[in-house]
Amino acid sequence: MAETMYCYRHPKRETRVSCATCGRPICTECMVQTDVGIKCPDDARLPRTARAGAMKTNQIAKSFLAGLAVAVIGFFVVAAIFQVPAGRFILSGLAGYLAGMFVHRAGGRNGGPLPMTISGVEVAIAFAPYIVPPALAGNFPVFLLIPALIAIGFAVYNSR
Repeated sequence: MAETMYCYRHPKRETRVSCATCGRPICTECMVQTDVGIKCPDDARLPRTARAGAMKTNQIAKSFLAGLAVAVIGFFVVAAIFQVPAGRFILSGLAGYLAGMFVHRAGGRNGGPLPMTISGVEVAIAFAPYIVPPALAGNFPVFLLIPALIAIGFAVYNSR
């Protein structure tokens, strides 16, 4: 069952409609019908090209918080990946994709280089304890980080 949403401008009004650009819930009074879908009043005022990859301050903050969560939770996920003898490559890619989608959605589904960078850095931080010491010893297991980073790009770029 879907979670009940409330208009971001009228917090007491339930709605099932969200902005096509930023994803915020909007009521029927606030929604603006555009050629590319229903938008909130803030995004409807901007030309379509002005929003591509542009993020508001609160979206950036949410992306950074989601990235921090990815780094903390990712440490345990990566530890579990390294315990699995087979399928590490696939699990690494899946973890990267999920991390990218999480940061992307937390930031309002407004793709671009910033969510990809945040996701990539945070996933690299999660992998660091398992990659840096062996790399310093001459055994570089970066092959497990590569599918995660590629998957982040797919998650963020393809869902714009």
